[in-house]
Amino acid sequence: MEKINKKRIGIVSDETLDLPEEMIKQFNISVAKYKVDYQNMIDLEGDVYQKMRQAEKEGKPSLIKTSQPSINEFLKQYKEKLNEFEEIFCFTISSKVSGAYNSALQAIKFLQSDLQKKVIVVDSEGGTGELGLLILRAIKMINETKLNISEINERLIKEVKNIKLIAFYDKAKWLETSGRIPKFIPMVGMEKLTGIKPLLGLRGGKLTIIGVKRNVKNLADNLADEFKKRTEKIRQNGKKVLVGITHADAPENANRLKEIIESLGNVEVVFINRLCTAIGGHAGPGAIALSWDENEN
Repeated sequence: MEKINKKRIGIVSDETLDLPEEMIKQFNISVAKYKVDYQNMIDLEGDVYQKMRQAEKEGKPSLIKTSQPSINEFLKQYKEKLNEFEEIFCFTISSKVSGAYNSALQAIKFLQSDLQKKVIVVDSEGGTGELGLLILRAIKMINETKLNISEINERLIKEVKNIKLIAFYDKAKWLETSGRIPKFIPMVGMEKLTGIKPLLGLRGGKLTIIGVKRNVKNLADNLADEFKKRTEKIRQNGKKVLVGITHADAPENANRLKEIIESLGNVEVVFINRLCTAIGGHAGPGAIALSWDENEN
C-alpha cells in the first residue's frame, strides 16, 4: 500500500475566529460551526443583522440563542484533518464565555487511542479578531520555524497575553438582554445619558467593561483614540502592531477605523471581517471590535 505523506500541523477552529473566508481557504483552516436558534426571527429575510433590524422595526423581540459546536462537530473536523496532517491544533473562543473549549476537549476522547495525543486544544482567552490573530501567529510558527507542536503551544501560551481587544456596541439593548455582560452594569441607563458608552474588553478571558468613554459620536474615532493611547509606546519604539477589525454589519465604520489607525505608523491591518453570528447576534448590529497583536512580528 502506498504511504500517504501527511503535512506537518493542521488547524481547526471554532467559528468565532472571524477571519475572512479567503484566509480560511488559503491556510486550510477547518471550522466547527455553532448552533443558532433565530427564535421568532426565523421567517424574516436576510442574515442575522438584517433579521434583527427588521424585528426591531416591527416591535418584535430581536434576540437569538446560540450554543457551542457539538462534540460530534469537533470530532468530525479532527478526523478529516488527521487524514491530511500528522498533528492538529484546535483553537476556541475563551472558555470563560463559551463551552466550545470543553466540547473540543471532550471530542478528543472519541478518537482512536493512537490519534488522541495528536490533537492540542488551545483556549485563546479571547475571541473574534483576537482568536484570528492568534491563529495567524500559530500558522506563521508552523510555516517559518522547525518548532514541534508542543513547542509552538508553549510559545502561544506565553504570547496570547499580548493579543488584545477593545470594542463598542452600537445599541446596548441587544448585548444587555443577551446576558453576555455583567448584570450590575446599567448599560441601557448609561446609553440614555448623552454620549456615554462603556468600552468593552476581555480580562482573564471574561467580557467586561474596561473603561467609560464620554461624548461618543463616532465609534470608529473613539476606538482609534483608545488604540492610539494603548499602543503608543510600542509603536514609537518601531515595533509593528498587527490588527484585526471585526464588525456587526458596519463596513463604513470598519474602513474608517482602518484608515485612522494605519495613519499612526507601524500598524498593519491584517484583516477586516464581519462578526460571526455567534458573536454578532448577541452584540447587535453596528458593534465594532479592534484586536491587535503586540508580539514581535
